[in-house]
Parts: sequence; structure tokens; C-alpha cells
Amino acid sequence: MSADYRRWVCDACGYIYEEEKGDPDSGLAPGTRFEDIPDEWMCPLCGLTKSDLRLLPDTPVATVAKATSSFSKTKVGKSKGGDDFIVIVGAGIAAWSVAEEIRRHDSDTPVLIVTACEGLSYPKPALSTALAHGKAVDDLVDMDGFAKAQELGIEIRTETRVIKFDTAKKRLTTAKGGIQYNKLILALGAHQRELPISGNAADSVIRVNDLAAYRKFRNRLADHVKHVTILGAGLIGCEFAEDLVASGYQVSVIDLSSYPMSSLLPEQTAAHLQQNLEQKGVNWIFNTSLDSLEQGGEGLRAVLSDGIAIETDLVLSAAGLVANTKLADKAGISVNKGVIVDRQMKTSEADVYALGDCAEVEGEMFAYIEPIRRQATVIAENLRAENSSFEPRSPLVRVKTPSYPLTICPPESNQDSEITILADEGGERVDYLVNHELVGFVLSGEAAKKGNELYKQIYS
Repeated sequence: MSADYRRWVCDACGYIYEEEKGDPDSGLAPGTRFEDIPDEWMCPLCGLTKSDLRLLPDTPVATVAKATSSFSKTKVGKSKGGDDFIVIVGAGIAAWSVAEEIRRHDSDTPVLIVTACEGLSYPKPALSTALAHGKAVDDLVDMDGFAKAQELGIEIRTETRVIKFDTAKKRLTTAKGGIQYNKLILALGAHQRELPISGNAADSVIRVNDLAAYRKFRNRLADHVKHVTILGAGLIGCEFAEDLVASGYQVSVIDLSSYPMSSLLPEQTAAHLQQNLEQKGVNWIFNTSLDSLEQGGEGLRAVLSDGIAIETDLVLSAAGLVANTKLADKAGISVNKGVIVDRQMKTSEADVYALGDCAEVEGEMFAYIEPIRRQATVIAENLRAENSSFEPRSPLVRVKTPSYPLTICPPESNQDSEITILADEGGERVDYLVNHELVGFVLSGEAAKKGNELYKQIYS
């Protein structure tokens, strides 16, 4: 790369914009400087905007963070919070996003992140594409929790499990002592749905929803694994299937539905995705589920609900997410599918907010990065008494299946829409219409590049 050109990274998904290469699919010719990118441009992987990209330095990120931080040295590991503290529980994309938004306009209010994990900052969407891109697990880590906290001028307590919290006393109880707060933000995330599987190897099923679980998955892959069985043919299951088969593994995908991504795709489009991945080597097994998993010799014997048995080496579950609500429920906060919040991202208890995979707004969950970033902005603005409101709208979803690219804007769940399927140049366009107005779409193949244009037509 020429020394004159720079690179910018999307912290949310790991996409790197290289000025030298541009983004031709989005109309940015090679050599397009970052400052010349239109403000309405969107990240081709996650749909975030130009303002969400960060300049990539030539020196290690952690070194730059320590050298360039405008804040004083951060206290880490022992903070007990205080009556003036904003405390964030969790350390995923939602937690770091709201911390960043708070600091964007407020450099003084003390902020503390409390998390049961290591607090590493990494692009979660990259977990389902790392193999094909030749990335080791550590390559995905953008910054460790202490360096990230140092950069933002906040405090962090890692490997600190929250046991409960008292909203009346504004106090958290953790395995390492109590923590006081003024405002509490729940970024509790979600966990992989646990399927009812019997057998002496049922505990060997891996559920990947964070870096620690993904590290375990990669370690298992390195142990002479040749065949991987994926439970679930949804978006994540399909992305993992493509990533694994492109990396030389044999892959079988099991799902109760009759075609892949049945909750997001019309059957005709799903059939094209199925065929393209099948040609790459993916073995689809539909209308059934995994009943039992037994250790058999050097491998595993997976017995399906229809009685068929297959031999495999590793089973990866991608059966959907369930919001982590137990802590909130125990504290008396209203929960349903998730922690119930209004459009200001406030829970049923005063001074307690929630966002991300754990939050439910008007009966809907918003687990994609773009709405999570907007939720973080809303919370940060409301902490400053700006009376901001989150707009519940369908996300622009880019499915990372290179053999059959897909860009999806699902219609809102309360809309009774009609479907129109059109052939497009090198692909297919599916329109969801209400009173002849576009309310959603599915673009595949070459047509997938037109997602930004149509999305702006719906949400201009």
C-alpha cells in the first residue's frame, strides 16, 4: 500500500476501508480519500456510517491509545463506583458503544464498565468470517479492555460477575464486592438457545456468541476435525457454513425448517442460496433436528429426530439467541423476551437503561449493530437530559455469504405486505410492498450492491 493512502476500520464489524482500493461496489472509485466519502455512505458489511470508522495507525492500537489519550490514567480493577457514577454492566459492542457515546460529549462524569469477561474490544460479526480470511483468534482483538478504558478515560472491572442489583439503593452486588451507581446501563447481551439434546456427548456442543466461545471453537477445530455439523440454518448458521467449507472442512447443516434463512428470505431466494452453498460442499438436512449426540470411537454419532444418524467430529449450535434477562428480572425490572424499555431506552425502574441484544423496544428486539449504535446515542443524549428517542426501524442486513451475496431489509413485523419478485442484473430483487410503497426488500447476487440506495428510499 502506498504511504500516501490511509486505512480506516469499522470497529463494529471489522471492515477496513482502504483509500487506495476504494469501495467500487458502493460507487467509491479507487483512490477516494476518506474526507471525500459522502456522508450518506454506509459500511458495506454492517451499514454504519462514515463517522463510525476510525483511522488505522501504523503502530499497535494499544500503544497509540496510551500515547494519544487526552484523559488521565485510568484506574482499573478495583473501582467501587460512587454516587456520581454511570455504571455499565457488560462489555460487548453495546457496552463499548454507549461508553463511547457518553465520552463523545462528556469527559468529566465518571463511567465504570463491569463485566464477567476479559472486556476485549473486537468486531463480533467477524467471528463467522475469520477462517476464510485467514485470521487467528487474537487477530480479531482490536484492543484489550484496559487499553480501551484508558483511551476513553473510563474505569473498568473485568472478570467481575454481577450477582444482583438493588435499584432502591442504587447498588450492585458482585462476586468481588459492592458497586454504587447514579445511573445504570444494562448491556447484558444474549446467549445461544440451548436445544434439548440427549446423549453422552451432548455437553460437547459448542455455542458461539462471544470471543471466548469462539476461541474454544477454533481450538477444537485444530484437533484433527474434518467434519462440522451446524445446528441451525439461519443467518449465522449460513455464514459459518460458508466460512468453514471455504476453509476446507466438510459441513452439514441441520434445521427444522425446509430451507435456509426461512425467517428472512422468501423460499425462491433461499433456494438459490441453498444451491450455491451446496455447490461449494455444504450438506443440507432439513425438516429435522438433532435428537442425541454420542461419542463413537474418534468421532461423534449424531442421531436426528427422523432416526437418521450421521458421523461428525464437532457440533456447532447456531440456533438463535435468547436475551439475558435474569439479573433484571431479579431486580424487579419488567422483562418479556428482553428487558422492556421505552423509546428513550429507559426500563421500568428509574435511572436504569438497557440496550443491545438484551433490550426489547415495543415488543421487538434489535440485535444488529446499526440499531445498537443508535440506541447508544439515545441513552447518552438522555443522560444529558436531551429527551432523545430511538426509532424502531428495520435494519439493513448484509449476509456474509460470498458465494451468494444477500442484502436484506425485512419489513416491520406489524406490516401486512405483498411480495413482488423481479429479476435484476446478475441477481434477484424481492420487494415488500404496502399500498404500492416499498417497506422492505431482499437483494441477491449482483443486485445486493443496491441495498444502500433502496434503504434510503424507505428511511429517507
